Amino acid sequence: MSLLTSCAAALSFMAAAPASATVLTTPWQSAEFSLDSIDASQNLSFTGFDSTLGTLIGVVIKFTMSETLVDTIYNFTSHLVTVGVPNGVSATSTVTASGPLGLQTVNQLTTTPYTGTIAAGANNPVTATLNDVNSGPSSISGNPSSLAAYIGGTNSVTIAVSSVGSQSGSLQPGVLTGYDGSSRGVVYLQYIYDIPEPASIALFALGLLALTQLRRRKNF
Repeated sequence: MSLLTSCAAALSFMAAAPASATVLTTPWQSAEFSLDSIDASQNLSFTGFDSTLGTLIGVVIKFTMSETLVDTIYNFTSHLVTVGVPNGVSATSTVTASGPLGLQTVNQLTTTPYTGTIAAGANNPVTATLNDVNSGPSSISGNPSSLAAYIGGTNSVTIAVSSVGSQSGSLQPGVLTGYDGSSRGVVYLQYIYDIPEPASIALFALGLLALTQLRRRKNF
C-alpha cells in the first residue's frame, strides 16, 4: 500500500467515524451577598467563561440564603380594632438573583397571615425567618453566539441580587403596616461546555501511519 493510499484510507476512516464530544461542567463559582433591608440590591462579579476550554452551551445559577422578615401592624386609633378580616395581614419578601439573558432564580418568604385585635396605640409584630434555604438551580442553554454575554475575562459577568417587599390584607382606617428585615447568602454560577473530539488526535494517528509506511520503504 502506498503512502498516498494509506493517507486516503485514514482520511476515509476519519470521515466515516461518528463525531463525538464530551460535555463537561466547570466548578461552581461563588460570591457572597448581604442585604440590610427588604428593598435592597447588590451586584456580584463572576469570571466569564474561558472560550479556550471548549464551546459554551449552558449556564446555571442558584443561591442559598438565610433571611428574617418582620411585618408590624400599627393601631393609631384610640380604640381596639380588628384586622385581617376577611384577608389576613402579611408581608412578603422576594429575593431574586438575575444574570444576563434573563437567567434568574427566585426565593420568596411570607409571614404568617395575622387576623386578630390590636389595642389602641399598640403595634403587633409578626416575624418570619428562613435558614439556609436553597433557591434551586436555574439554567439557560444555547451556543457561543447566543451566550456571548457570559464569555469574557475576569469579573466580566454581573449577577444582581435584589430583594423586594410587599404587603397585603384587610385593614381598618387608622391602622397601618410596615415591614423590615435582612438577608444574606451565597450565589453560585456554573458553566456547561462542549469539548469536540480533538482534530489533533486524528492528525497524530495519520502521522504515525505515514511514518510506518516510510520505515517499511526503508526496510525494503
